[in-house]
Amino acid sequence: MKEQIIRLSELMEYHQVKEVYRNRIACFRMDNRLVNIDTIPPAFADIFSFVLVQKGTAVFSLNCRERTVCPGDLLLFWPSLLVSLNCQSDDFTALHLLCERELFEHLLSTRPAYQTYSLFFCQTDFPVLRLSDADTEALARSMEEISRHILRPGNYQEDILHHLLHTCLLQVLELIEGQTPTRPAALTHAEVLFQRFITLLTRHYKEEHCIAFYANSLSVSTTYLSRIIRQTTQKTAGYFITGLLYAEACRLLLHTDLSIQVIADRLHFSDQSAFGKFFKANAGLSPQQFRTNGQRSEACSSPQAE
Repeated sequence: MKEQIIRLSELMEYHQVKEVYRNRIACFRMDNRLVNIDTIPPAFADIFSFVLVQKGTAVFSLNCRERTVCPGDLLLFWPSLLVSLNCQSDDFTALHLLCERELFEHLLSTRPAYQTYSLFFCQTDFPVLRLSDADTEALARSMEEISRHILRPGNYQEDILHHLLHTCLLQVLELIEGQTPTRPAALTHAEVLFQRFITLLTRHYKEEHCIAFYANSLSVSTTYLSRIIRQTTQKTAGYFITGLLYAEACRLLLHTDLSIQVIADRLHFSDQSAFGKFFKANAGLSPQQFRTNGQRSEACSSPQAE
């Protein structure tokens, strides 16, 4: 199986979705009429997306950890998250809003409010919000409006879609902040620095495994960056670096035919032995044992925080 990171255009082609605008924004209904809904293998999607469950149930897997969702659940996905839809009931129905990574990161950099998304993604083990009936209906209306305007060309279509997307993202942000501890309206210096660390990490984690690289890139000391990350998330820098490396290693072992040596090289370990020690410390199995036994549900759970 070929290893790849899926872009929005490829995902839309795979599902034969029409509600997509310039391969940057898509919003469509997920139900038993969607092409290939029964064959969604684990994949990294270079996309930020929201799934609002309206009817029925489904089992999603995030970094090989399963979760059953039901009506009123809102799932939030981001790049570098290994996602699959394992099964769903016959009546499963959901709305799926997707935003191409470059566009969403532009929003993160230009609209300070959106930086709360980065904090939320890194402070939760499974990004699912439970919505009230009223909130579910309100968000569904906003998502359906985006879908309608994607299919309605016009002179101001792009402006309208960006406006609708902004409205929808702010609605979700209100839901996030309503279900998380209260924080100041403006991000603190520590939160801004942490958000910049995460942005760098998702781009460089395969090549750079040491906090020193990220500290140097952010023009701070390793001690200071370590303290800021723990202060902001109650987790260490190593937790985030290891988490991304481990999830990628699991994916490559389970879903590609690459040799262990090639995987070690691709993840920039000094040699196969170093990769084996890293993997066994997190999975409790050697890479070859993990691949042979296929113990996804237990061995591929997230590594524990330091």
